[in-house]
Amino acid sequence: MDSLKRLGLAQRIAILIGLGFAVEALGSYIVSLGRPFGNFGSFGFAPLTNNAFISAGGSLSTWEQLLIWLGLIAVWSGVAIWLLGLSPVEREPES
Repeated sequence: MDSLKRLGLAQRIAILIGLGFAVEALGSYIVSLGRPFGNFGSFGFAPLTNNAFISAGGSLSTWEQLLIWLGLIAVWSGVAIWLLGLSPVEREPES
């Protein structure tokens, strides 16, 4: 805990940005579970036609995805409030 208090504001913000990328990667992975091909754009799309491959079932519904993302955002926000709210360690002045 003391080591986190020694970090400057810029270092704490850099940690939060890295954590944000990690949370986004985790959320994308969780939401794509159950899809046979994940989120890979236009896989199975036939150009110049109206046909596209759409997998049947196996994925989360929209409201389930929303709950996952809201939960991850809440966790990230909680960590951000905690990390940015830490008061820095006061150093004694040197004589």
